[in-house]
Amino acid sequence: MKSALLVLIIAIGMGAAAMADPVDPDPDGIGIYFDEGAIDESWCATASSGSQLTAYLCLTRASDESGFTNWEGRIESSVPGTLVGFAIRGDATNSAVEPEFVVSYGTPLPYQLSTVLLEITVDVVWDWPTGLRVWPASSPSGGEELPAYATTASAGAYLTLGYSFGWDNVTEIPNWCASINDDNCLNAPSVPIDSASWGRIKALYR
Repeated sequence: MKSALLVLIIAIGMGAAAMADPVDPDPDGIGIYFDEGAIDESWCATASSGSQLTAYLCLTRASDESGFTNWEGRIESSVPGTLVGFAIRGDATNSAVEPEFVVSYGTPLPYQLSTVLLEITVDVVWDWPTGLRVWPASSPSGGEELPAYATTASAGAYLTLGYSFGWDNVTEIPNWCASINDDNCLNAPSVPIDSASWGRIKALYR
């Protein structure tokens, strides 16, 4: 009886751990979430006007786990003036001007299944939807027009990151990957133009 109970407890624990994994199942993803673990539905938040929220730029399931030496990208909001603070994780230097980031680390940032690169403070200025997204840096070091990172195992060689919510083939710009006060966010962020389902969005870049 005790052994059966132990097996049950372990199984429940394993299930809980799996549920806490980043929502994006693909390697080398990047997205904005309201939870450091980048878990399911955490790209969506609700807040009253006049409040502030912290969002997290997360690199998920990196294929190179040796520790991050560099990353680059830029952040945008659909409502101008709402991005009021940025805090880079780790012993880091940004050689660009916020909200553009070309970041290098004095001490490599350690790998996690969901590695927080940046904390973003967002002013909620109204109750209407606000979208957030990550773009490539203006002069990307990677081989493609995508956000990128480098590691101790691949110093100087940038690996490109796929957007957690895909690439919009019509507009040829990154989709909004997090949203505030967006009624459609359980399907995927829809602010202001994207209302595709999760499956359709993932199919864009798989």
